[in-house]
Amino acid sequence: MRKIINQMNIGKYAALELSDDLPMNSYTKYRIAGKIYNIVPVYDLPRHIAIEAQGDFVGKTVEFIK
Repeated sequence: MRKIINQMNIGKYAALELSDDLPMNSYTKYRIAGKIYNIVPVYDLPRHIAIEAQGDFVGKTVEFIK
């Protein structure tokens, strides 16, 4: 699991900066604070993921779900 250390809101999306690199193993969804989110592709932002959501995610952990 990775911790969210920063957040940028872009329209209906939240780009979330993580404390560590993304895992090398495959995953299909994210779990943040008990809620499942679909993957939104992110390019040219190291250690970032994106979700379609609004809210404050800083300080929460991300679980990568297979």
